[in-house]
Amino acid sequence: MLPLTRRSVLAGLAGTGVMATAPAFAGVELATAYQPPILKFQVQRDGSPIGLVAERFQARGNRLQVDVYIELVVKLAFIPVYRYEHRSREVWDGGRLVRLDTVTNDDGEAQAVQARALGDGLAVSGPSGDLTAPGDILPSSYWHPQFMQQSRMLDSQKGRILEFTIANKGIERIGVQDNRTIEANRYAMRGDIDLDFWYDSKERWRKMSFTIKGGFMEYFEMAGAPSDQDLFGSPLSTGARVASL
Repeated sequence: MLPLTRRSVLAGLAGTGVMATAPAFAGVELATAYQPPILKFQVQRDGSPIGLVAERFQARGNRLQVDVYIELVVKLAFIPVYRYEHRSREVWDGGRLVRLDTVTNDDGEAQAVQARALGDGLAVSGPSGDLTAPGDILPSSYWHPQFMQQSRMLDSQKGRILEFTIANKGIERIGVQDNRTIEANRYAMRGDIDLDFWYDSKERWRKMSFTIKGGFMEYFEMAGAPSDQDLFGSPLSTGARVASL
């Protein structure tokens, strides 16, 4: 990602939800569209693969647990010059995000975020300090079926609130797993973070792209594999893990 900086690279990559604004979305129903329950992307920079992003959806009684895995390595002449690792866990109850735990290794810089439901808000602690976010805010995992209707989100890497506008750019045909193509709506996010993302007719996240210094980044949907389950229990290369429930 040359030239990239720790600050620039993951405005668009940090993974790893919002209180639903429609009663139809509640608890585990939030992620029923994602079947099989692992969403997986290959990340490319200027057409070259640099890593993976994966998200897993699991029912825990009446709650929904969403785990996020990100592992990226940029190489120059086969030599690693930048590494980004991120793990996060979201817990949803009754359509509301009630807990978020994340750990990040941003090219050697360790970061962690914790968030807990508190009254009508969400108490957040992270590298950007402590704050109380609105109770209906979405973390930056992008899977939520109403994400394209938002104007703010919680940065899961730094624990700060990012503000933006989203414009619907219309339907486009995009490639997805198994060499298929589908029609999907493209949305342009502009503000504290600039990126484009695509959702299909069932409001499932299917693609993302953005430009940061030195490179054009794209997420391409991949078919899952049984071994993907092992991704979510893996620690960072530093040994850090998300907090256990």
